[in-house]
Amino acid sequence: MKRSTGRQTCSPRHWKRLSENLFSPLGRGILWRDAGADARAGGNRLGAAPSSPGGTIELPADMQSELQQLEARGDRLTHYDLLGVSVDVDGRTIRRAYLEKSKRFHPDAWYRKETGKFGPLLSKWFQRLSSAYQVLSDEESRAAYDSDHRTELSQTDRAALDRRELSRAEEERRGRERRERMRRTKGFARIGAARKLYEEALEYALNGERTQAIFALKAARELDPKRKEIAAKLVELEREQARARADSAIASGREREEKKRFAEAIAAYAAAFQNDPGSFAAAMGAARCAMETSNPPAATIWASRAVELNPDDASARMMLSRLFASAGMKARARTELNALLGKNPDHKEAKALLRTL
Repeated sequence: MKRSTGRQTCSPRHWKRLSENLFSPLGRGILWRDAGADARAGGNRLGAAPSSPGGTIELPADMQSELQQLEARGDRLTHYDLLGVSVDVDGRTIRRAYLEKSKRFHPDAWYRKETGKFGPLLSKWFQRLSSAYQVLSDEESRAAYDSDHRTELSQTDRAALDRRELSRAEEERRGRERRERMRRTKGFARIGAARKLYEEALEYALNGERTQAIFALKAARELDPKRKEIAAKLVELEREQARARADSAIASGREREEKKRFAEAIAAYAAAFQNDPGSFAAAMGAARCAMETSNPPAATIWASRAVELNPDDASARMMLSRLFASAGMKARARTELNALLGKNPDHKEAKALLRTL
């Protein structure tokens, strides 16, 4: 008889629902943030009380060993290493690897178990695992990651990456040829061809191959322009693609900014803003880096865009106020500062700068 824990155990059906949530963009984001909060807090939300001296750790020896090995390797681990896959695998394999590991590392898997010092590590590495999956499950993010981290890969992995690119190019060529043949379909057969292309597009999208999915949907739309679900899915994927490209560019910009490669960071943030004109993070990143390169006019343009996108953000208002003040535009600086103080009357930096004007 199972010992009651006061909470339902995770049945296979529960894990299936959990895995479906993990693969949704919202689900991935929520789990990633929750795990990150646990790791930063140093807490243990796995349900286990702090381990007492000499207490028994209810975590299998292989899991303890794996966590210790992960800690030992730390930042030297690539996303591929963490998921336990080679660099030339397809999106389907990445999904399977993530599902398998997420079951083992997810906090619910060790609910009310005595995990001791391994509790925070489980949260930390679940966060890292989720982050790796977020990047590698999206073709835009994966391509950017491969480009940015190519030098960190072994010679064998770089060769495998080259093979994957060649294989992908060949697959895309065959896909184009097949779509062209289907476009030439006549009569009622065009409806069936459109349905096949639509189903292929859904499969491509599930495996993170969004570009191929979009190509298939465009061909399907030509064959059956009246089918609303084809047009709707195409719009959805094109929006996702733009957001993914923007997110990838922002991640690249932040990495370059951290390395003080500010000119490259500005280019990345600008690319992100081009893909997503509503990206406050891209505008602020470009403004910060423009200031670092001693380019006040460019910094002012980007800071103004950031304020337009998020008028309530104090840091954006303050940056723009300083830029106006340094350019001798005191009236505009006072306008921004008063707007800031209207929302945050106790903002010390704003008060201090306003007194100098």
